[in-house]
Amino acid sequence: MNVVMNLLSAVSPQPDGDFVDKLNYCATTIGLVLGSAFITGWSFVGSPIDCWFPAYYKGWWAEYALDYCFVQNTFFVPLEADKSEKSFNWENQIGERENTTSLAHTNQIGYYQWVPFILALQALMFYLPVVIWRMLYGMAGQNVTSLCNTCTATEGNEESRSGTMNTMAGYISQKRHRNLHFETRYQRTADKSAILIAYLFTKLLYLFNVLLQFFLLKSMLGVNSYFWGYEVSKDLARGLEWPETGNFPRVTMCQYEVRNLDNIHKHTVQCVLMINMFNEKIFVALWWWLCVLSVVTFANFVQWVLRSFGSRNTKEFVKPYIEDIDPKVKNNRGKLQQFVTEHLSPDTVFLLRLIEINNGKTPVLELLSSMWSKFNTATPPPYSAPPLLVKDADPLLKNFDETEM
Repeated sequence: MNVVMNLLSAVSPQPDGDFVDKLNYCATTIGLVLGSAFITGWSFVGSPIDCWFPAYYKGWWAEYALDYCFVQNTFFVPLEADKSEKSFNWENQIGERENTTSLAHTNQIGYYQWVPFILALQALMFYLPVVIWRMLYGMAGQNVTSLCNTCTATEGNEESRSGTMNTMAGYISQKRHRNLHFETRYQRTADKSAILIAYLFTKLLYLFNVLLQFFLLKSMLGVNSYFWGYEVSKDLARGLEWPETGNFPRVTMCQYEVRNLDNIHKHTVQCVLMINMFNEKIFVALWWWLCVLSVVTFANFVQWVLRSFGSRNTKEFVKPYIEDIDPKVKNNRGKLQQFVTEHLSPDTVFLLRLIEINNGKTPVLELLSSMWSKFNTATPPPYSAPPLLVKDADPLLKNFDETEM
């Protein structure tokens, strides 16, 4: 239990992404860890499998057979098909070596032993993209989590907050040179958009991971279609359960051999997989969650791509803040455009958007106010008077003045 609690605390959400990121690496990971812990606990504390043994099975015979059937694959025989024939010729059907062998090869149920490991692997895969994202923005020279936390932690003291926000504004808008060992347009892109590109790459990892989960579940569960979750749900809605469909069967057959000197005795027993009652609910719910998550993650990725490139999108994002800071800018659109193109890099705008998502509009307003003030200080007004003439600067001007005298 302590291990589970430590894992859950390590997966706590951080302010270095948006809501969809937290759905992927936090909510989904926590759900998978809890599911894995539940199935593991049930396997040790509960009774994941019980088998019906003949009367001559005594003591350790039954224990051996039960352990063997749990660690070895079982196979499913439909209970409803040809019920009359099966009840009449049951011993022949189970006893025939050729028939049981073919059933064992075609209807094997071999995933129930691996469910805790499957869920744990899926949890690891959902958490891996955020680890890569944090490593990438650390390598790019930014600590996104600390920036967002600072915007919240400095509330209260006005003077201290003003100084901190001025420092953060300078840090965010600072132009960095990231050495790629070659001077091309890629170098200029890396200088201005390294963090943004890393974030979009992380979004792609989230999307790729969700789609990969469908392939993983199909392979692990041994189903024939990627839409098995919908098919199982449809069967349940129509009242068709595992005895007819074979989806997550509760009753299976176990076949094993026992060597007695030179003789090999084959035994076939019927077992109840209680664990499949929980596996069905967990995996069907997980399949539907992956469907929702894939759509949301794809839409979120497209949204970030559309609003992250182009000065027009940046201008639309910055414009309401700058108009609150300096109402005169409404009559000077060129100045706002100059501020956007010359003072705000794609990384700066991305960090401002992330701060707005995690901390609200107030910190963004304060940061842009500091950036706008520095921009106005560094840029002379476009309507300034012509420079004063210096007499010694041009001999013609000197002669002109002497003539006037």
